[in-house]
Amino acid sequence: MGYIYILLAGLFWSSIGLFTTNLSNVGLSTEEISFLRLSMGCIILLTYAIIKNPSLLKVSKKGLIYSIIIGLLCQGLFNYCYVNSIKSSGSAVAAVLLYTSPIFITIFSKIIYKEKINKMKLLSLGICLVAAILAVTGGSLDLQNISTFGIISGIMAAILYSLMPIISKNILDEVNNLTMMIYSFLTGALLLVGKVNFAKVGASIGDMSVVLNITGFGLFSGALAYICYTSGVKSGIELSVAGVIASIELVFAQMIGWIIMGEPFNSIKIIGVCLMMVSAILALKSVTKIPSDSEDSLDLDLRKVVGQA
Repeated sequence: MGYIYILLAGLFWSSIGLFTTNLSNVGLSTEEISFLRLSMGCIILLTYAIIKNPSLLKVSKKGLIYSIIIGLLCQGLFNYCYVNSIKSSGSAVAAVLLYTSPIFITIFSKIIYKEKINKMKLLSLGICLVAAILAVTGGSLDLQNISTFGIISGIMAAILYSLMPIISKNILDEVNNLTMMIYSFLTGALLLVGKVNFAKVGASIGDMSVVLNITGFGLFSGALAYICYTSGVKSGIELSVAGVIASIELVFAQMIGWIIMGEPFNSIKIIGVCLMMVSAILALKSVTKIPSDSEDSLDLDLRKVVGQA
């Protein structure tokens, strides 16, 4: 069940491109869009907690520290690095660099949690990276405008992204994942406040379609995606495998881009999508231990969240 949670997280994250494009078209900057995602995600989870179980807002000192660290590194600083990578080297290069994150998750999980790295895992990682390059670029990658700063920012974004499961695994047995995400979203949003033009954002939300996009962005790619992801991490799955499974997001994102947004979908992208699915299958076959039964006692009943949404 843990890997299904990770797959669902990838499905929800695949909507990022759709909502980002819609919000960019009304003149919002990347930083403002990131802020809206985190703040709306926080509001949605906070509202759910207040209505269903206010005690979820209580958190230990240790839990709060972990939540703040995740918010600073994996939300705020991650967004800062990723945006700078896009600005310095272009969105395609930044996206390819971000998809190196499963490699860093594998390295960190080996060092910190002593996870085994077998040949099947290495093969799935290699195919995952090649698949990302093909699916993102469609066989055409402009390398002329790449800067050293852009590459460093992109790699830093991948490392910060990979720290999410590494850090959260240590605290999820003590802190409800919903509680952790409320405080981490809040921390990340506060870190981006200085980049937001609130007059422009306020003017844009006069359009109901913008309000719906912001709400959907916070709900699907924010609240539900991270609740699913942390639920999967808490279940005891291998983090190195989870990193590859989460990358299946790219498959769903390509489908959304092609079917809904009318983006080109050539044979190279099709090969990339197929290879990404192959890498996910290989990753599952590489599992060296069975996840614990703790997934049956997750603090948050995901079905109730979906039902409330």
